[in-house]
Amino acid sequence: MAAPATRQSQLAAIHMAQHVLGLSADDAVSVKLQVTGVASAGSMTAPQRKAYLAHLSAAQQRAGLIAPRPGQRPGPRPPLQRSVDDADDERWCKARALWHALAHAGVVHTNTDAALATYVKRQTKCDAWRFLNSYQVNTVIEALKKWCLRAHVPTDPQPRS
Repeated sequence: MAAPATRQSQLAAIHMAQHVLGLSADDAVSVKLQVTGVASAGSMTAPQRKAYLAHLSAAQQRAGLIAPRPGQRPGPRPPLQRSVDDADDERWCKARALWHALAHAGVVHTNTDAALATYVKRQTKCDAWRFLNSYQVNTVIEALKKWCLRAHVPTDPQPRS
């Protein structure tokens, strides 16, 4: 059985959590007063320190700074950001067209830019399209084309008569 947290370890954890959240001294005092009614972590009782630590931990989870504990529901996922220039990028449009063709054929179940961005991240380990180099962009497009071929999804636009 683990030993209960000591006062010093709780105070250290409080200061580290405040630092990770980027709280200024004034902000930290304000949050402490709001959560426990005490302005100083050193003046808090053990249950107050525990409650304050729980509040800071929840704030870190909401900010995406720490992973939730096993058995806890994760907080909302941060939105996937694309650059304003992505819409003008012909290669992004090509990837989006291939993704749309796969979705229209029923191979892909979620036909959104966020789903495509998640696929790109899984393929390249890069957070956003704008951070990809030319090799990675070509790799993603070629992978989508090969997926279309395997699923018998046409990749060329239908000729207009």
